[in-house]
Amino acid sequence: MNIHCAWCERDMQDNAHAPYCCARCEKKANKALAAINAPQSAHQRETRIIRGTLVSLVAVIAVTVSLRILAGPPPPPDDILMPHYGTAPITGQNTEPFKAGQAARRQWNRWLGGQHGDRRKGAIYWLNALENQHDKHCDGTVEFALGCFDAHRHTSGIEQQMSVNPAFRSGWDNP
Repeated sequence: MNIHCAWCERDMQDNAHAPYCCARCEKKANKALAAINAPQSAHQRETRIIRGTLVSLVAVIAVTVSLRILAGPPPPPDDILMPHYGTAPITGQNTEPFKAGQAARRQWNRWLGGQHGDRRKGAIYWLNALENQHDKHCDGTVEFALGCFDAHRHTSGIEQQMSVNPAFRSGWDNP
């Protein structure tokens, strides 16, 4: 026969220990109620406030660190300066092709700012291939190749303009 303790919500298998369990649980409950109902001293109140503040501070720090870890590294700035090895003379600064070259470079920098990791490396690799620093091929990891192919697609019109129009090239080199 099972006896149910009203204080600890347990079923007791043995009748011999039932009075002991109920008395012990009742004593614990009375002690807890007395602690809650008793007025707190100033020291207890201050201790409770300090503990609560510290726990809140630790929680805020933990959440902040977790969000920073999940967010990853911050994106690079929009005005990325790519090293170019040949200096192009500035020609026709007020012409439309020069301004179009500057606008294309700013658009490229914004697009490149959204690329991360191996995709970004692949895109920069392709840009360096446009500068005739190496062969135009996209061998590497999958992410590297995707970044390289995306950059190739993104710069196909730009490459054509640079080869035809020196003012466009000058605008590209001087964003």
